[in-house]
Order: sequence, then C-alpha cells, then structure tokens
Amino acid sequence: MNGCWSAEGDIMEREPVVVLSSSAVPETRGLVSSHAVGGELFKIFIVNVALTILTLGIYRFWAKTRLRRYLWGSVEIMGDRLEYTGTGKELFIGFLVVFFLILLPLFGGIGALDMALTGEYEEARAVLAGAQGLVIVFLIGVAFYRARRYRLTRTHWRGIYGAQSGSALKYGLMAITTYFASLLTLGLAWPVCSVWLKRYEMAHTWIGDEQPEFTPTVKKLYLPFLVVWVFGMVYAAVAVAVFVGGDMPTSPEDGKKFIGLVVIIYLGLIPLGLSFTWYRGKAYSHFVSSTRFHQQSLSSSISGFGYMWLIFSNGLLVLFTLGLAMPWTLKRYLNFVERHVGLVGDGDFSTLRQSTQEKPSHGEGLADAFDVGGI
Repeated sequence: MNGCWSAEGDIMEREPVVVLSSSAVPETRGLVSSHAVGGELFKIFIVNVALTILTLGIYRFWAKTRLRRYLWGSVEIMGDRLEYTGTGKELFIGFLVVFFLILLPLFGGIGALDMALTGEYEEARAVLAGAQGLVIVFLIGVAFYRARRYRLTRTHWRGIYGAQSGSALKYGLMAITTYFASLLTLGLAWPVCSVWLKRYEMAHTWIGDEQPEFTPTVKKLYLPFLVVWVFGMVYAAVAVAVFVGGDMPTSPEDGKKFIGLVVIIYLGLIPLGLSFTWYRGKAYSHFVSSTRFHQQSLSSSISGFGYMWLIFSNGLLVLFTLGLAMPWTLKRYLNFVERHVGLVGDGDFSTLRQSTQEKPSHGEGLADAFDVGGI
C-alpha cells in the first residue's frame, strides 16, 4: 500500500495534489485504472472451475475469493490499488448458517404444509405458493443488501475499508414494494423505485468515516425509460394478438406455423432486452454523475449505446466460446469503467479516517444460496 500512516493507523498523511490550471472549467481526471490481464484471469478461471467440479461445488467459496482478490488488486484508484480481505472460509460459514438455520427450516416447513394441503385445499395451496414467492423476493432483497455490506467491509483502499449501515430487512421489504408498484403500474413505477432503492443503499454507504452524497433525479430517467416502455408495450400487444387472437393449430402444417411464430416471438425478446440494457446504461451514467464524495464529484461519459454494446458483445463472447471468454469480459468491463468514469476535484483524500462501523463476522450466505449479487 502506498502512503504514510500515523501511529493510530487511521489518518493518511498524503500531500494534496496541486492542480495548475487557469481554466474556469473544472478539471476532470482519471479515477480508475485497470491492470487486469486476460491471461492471468483465464488461469484463475480454469483452476477455479476444475477445483469446483472436483469438490462437488464446495470450492466455489474459495474460488470466488481468489477471483475477487485478483480483480480488486488490479484496480487502481487515484494511484493506490484496492485490496480484498475476505476469505473463502467466511463465505462458506455464512452459507452454512443461512442454509441450515434459515432456508432449510423455512422452505422445509412450506413444503410440508403444501403436502398437507394437497387434495381438498387447492385454493389454500395457491395462496401458499404466492406467499412463498413473496418470501423469495424478500430474501433476495435481504441477500443483496447483506452481500454488499460484506464486500464493502472487506474492501480496503489505502488501508481504509468501506461499510454499510441500515437494515437489510427494510431493504427486503422495499424490494417487495418495488415489484408490486411496478406490476400495478405496468412498469411505469420502475424509475421511481430504482432511485428509491439506490438512494437507500447510498445513504447507508460509508468509505472510511464519511458517506457519499447522492443526488439523482427521477425525471432524468423517465424519458429514456418511456422509450423502452413503449417498445415493451408494443411487443406485448403483438405477442398477445398472435397467441390469443390467432387460431390454434389443428394439423401438422399449422403446428409448423405455430412453432415459427414462437421462434419469432422469442427473437423479439432480443431487441427488447437490448433496449432495456440501453436504459440501464443511461441510468448507470446518471447515478455515477450524481455521486459526490469528500468534496469530489464523479463524472461519467457512459452512453446508453456504449453500455448496451458492452453487455451484448460480452454475452456473445461467452455464448460462442461456451463460457471460456468469461475472464476477458471482466477485463473489458473494468476497461470500460476506466475509460468513462472520472473525478472532478483535486483528488486529495488525506483527511479520510478509518471507519468505525462494525464488520460482519461471516460472508454473504443468502447471496450464495440464491446466486445473486454478482462477483
């Protein structure tokens, strides 16, 4: 780690960066540098896959840790690299705790109740199935929040780690509310809800002893979202007209026509998915540029089409190499962030102090159980 530390180990004594510029326009400098090497990532990927198969999946917790340590260590922010301090053992213990103390009793009980209701209580079984769906949505929200908390506390920069306060249970309830609101409004509430969720995350995020300022506006997201929404409504109307308004097949020839229509409908999901990815790129850019930390503002040149192409081309690489190109997609993503995310300010973080937030003792068990939260 670069930089000098005081005896207490919580104050960085670094000389502030001096910017010599007579321009009235704020200077934007690079924030992130990626040093990831595709070949090195591929070696880690192959070894992780082999050991995970040989151990019947048990090694995946250590595999994830190994990959994170390399990726975190390859990212340089303002001249200093990140460090990941989590362990495979923490992830493994977290999974065991969640599986045996929460998931097994909960879903075992639901399964037993469902079997008891079989036969004369089909309506009650339907209600139980709906309740189970709500529980899963809630737990996925909780899992995402707890996983983010764990990763922040295991991420160090210049010796200072991140943290996340707030309630994972509240976030899980917010996730349920988000999906209900989106369903009731045919999706129109999604920009409002996504900003609501992201504001809660950022309002409880800590880097050292400070919190970032996060000031997004919903109206900047609605116009691009409406473009996607209209496209989705047209697609849904066409799909309904084809399958509800058309005649059902009564001969082999009709069956072939029906299969052709199904293929066309599924192919239509590709442009729909691309349009939503385009919107996500616009939202990503807005969220980045709405963030300010330690009197420093972030800047973003991410475009919707640029982000859409990144995700689409990465997907094609993974598809046509049967997953072998996955390491290079990670490198491409880091390079994308390096090119498009910057800092407006002098880059002086010398007064940032160590976090006082409590660290969780074990890993992101729920996220591993539901396979959410990414790397």
